[in-house]
Amino acid sequence: MAWVLLVVRLVDPRAGRLLIVDDEAAIRFALSEYFRGNGWSVDSAAEKEEAEALLTCTEYAVVIADLRLTGIYGVEGLDIIQLSRHLRPETRVVLLTGNGTPELEAEARRRGADAFLHKPLPLARLEAVVDSLVEPES
Repeated sequence: MAWVLLVVRLVDPRAGRLLIVDDEAAIRFALSEYFRGNGWSVDSAAEKEEAEALLTCTEYAVVIADLRLTGIYGVEGLDIIQLSRHLRPETRVVLLTGNGTPELEAEARRRGADAFLHKPLPLARLEAVVDSLVEPES
């Protein structure tokens, strides 16, 4: 008699599809692995144009985007917020930056960012913010 062992991985039913946009490969990799390990389906993009293409054809529960994708003066993350809001207003958007100012935060929120976070931050803190954005309201 043969025995079959079935391994079932429990996935959080709240977790859905997530897009990570960052020009730094190490950050994309770390965030992707972390959120995959927590039950999310994850896509990632290194450039604004790649993110735009993914946003156009894929429905995301959450987008996590870096503010600057092309150098110290870039603000492509603001465009990603705006496009995401235009295409799918229900998608939650988190903007990450290592160079935030009150003016940039105000502009990000004006364009529709749900959260504006400063790097570096613990992954558990980012996860807590993401979870708070996708939890159903009681």
